[in-house]
Amino acid sequence: MDTIQKSRRERISIEKKKALKQRNKKLTVATTIGAMSALLLTNGAARACSAEYTVMKHDTLYSLAKKYDVTVDQIKEKNLLTSDKIYTGQTLLVPHLEKHDVNQYSVQRGDTLYSLAKRYNTSIAYLKQLNKLNSDQIKLGQTLLIPVEQNKSNMGELYTVVPGDTLWGVAHRFGVKQEFLAKSNNLKMDMLLIGQNLFIPGKAEVTEAEIIGASDKFTVEFKESGKTFTLKVPYGTSSYYQDNSGRIVTVIHKNGAVISAN
Repeated sequence: MDTIQKSRRERISIEKKKALKQRNKKLTVATTIGAMSALLLTNGAARACSAEYTVMKHDTLYSLAKKYDVTVDQIKEKNLLTSDKIYTGQTLLVPHLEKHDVNQYSVQRGDTLYSLAKRYNTSIAYLKQLNKLNSDQIKLGQTLLIPVEQNKSNMGELYTVVPGDTLWGVAHRFGVKQEFLAKSNNLKMDMLLIGQNLFIPGKAEVTEAEIIGASDKFTVEFKESGKTFTLKVPYGTSSYYQDNSGRIVTVIHKNGAVISAN
């Protein structure tokens, strides 16, 4: 029986390697054609392509799907995965720009990545990925690739753990069940690490607002279009917002609590 199982595992491993090798050959051609098309066409379909990604500590299929604006099933299909488990050091093919029509857009005065993402029903992260941007800064006259407006699924957002955070505390703050939060991040225990990225499942709100300052140790006041509102923040972080009062940031929030503000 052991010999049969070993033979089956070896056969599956060989099949996976063959499939990935064939896909890599196709990707080289597709990436080249896609790059040429983006330069030559004002309107066009982005070719299907993938990026090789080495799994880091705390990565999950959920966090990678969010980062690359794809679905967990797309990543699993691309890599012939039969479960949601991945491990540190594993090389994955991450699909992106698949079946997305794009237009070229010239940045106008007053444009920001936030305003463009909101206008074209996409995400800031996807615009940065699509245009290979390393920051949120764009300049007047810059040419950007903009995806044709599409229905965008609200999968969730990434939250960075700070000192004092617990799994229960994070789940409670964002209105998510602790068990669901643990499952969404493939956590086997309740312990969190400072700097760890947690995938917060569910729809989040995105607002471009001015930081007014800290209301107390747990809440911060923001202003948008002349109206003020307050959001919860982790204990010990309100001083950061007080020091950055007057700054315009893109606030991602859920259940009245800040997920990120950059």
